[in-house]
Amino acid sequence: MIKTKQELKYYLEECRKVYHKPKKYSFKSWLAKKIFPDNNYEYMRTLCKYEYRINQLLGGGILKYYYAKKLAKLRCKTGIELVPNVAEAGLHISHGKVVISSKAKIGKNCKILSDVTIGGQGRYDKPGAPVIGDNVFIGSGARIIGNIRIADNVVIGANSVVTKDILESGITVAGIPAVKVSNNNSYHYLNKID
Repeated sequence: MIKTKQELKYYLEECRKVYHKPKKYSFKSWLAKKIFPDNNYEYMRTLCKYEYRINQLLGGGILKYYYAKKLAKLRCKTGIELVPNVAEAGLHISHGKVVISSKAKIGKNCKILSDVTIGGQGRYDKPGAPVIGDNVFIGSGARIIGNIRIADNVVIGANSVVTKDILESGITVAGIPAVKVSNNNSYHYLNKID
């Protein structure tokens, strides 16, 4: 939850790091950014700014509506369905078509590839959504469904279906349903470069 300007600055800096963007743009890199925009990066930055605005005590002012409209346009371009106050700092969504429940919680420095669904079961008798730890890598096509917990430093393989808790930290799971396949952690998938 981004409530202060310092937290907003921290979230934006973490976003810049995970998307490997320079601290200062040269004219060439600025021009390349304008010609070939990184919509996923813009989506995450706009989400942070919108989250900061809606968490303000007095309602966030007129800029809240500007960021809401910009976020809606970027949602159409990217295919990312992510609402404020779900993810911690450093979330990296590599490609679009990602749907994340508004009740889910995602830890720091996680990476999500394309076509991933994170949500509840859609049943009234089993409410809740996944709680994902820090430094988790989620491969393409993965489905994380139900009121479950995923430990820190876990790798979830491509096209895996996770419906049960993963409480062991630093492992790789894969398959339908997902089971432990190795003791490799997510370190090599999540390195940050300044």
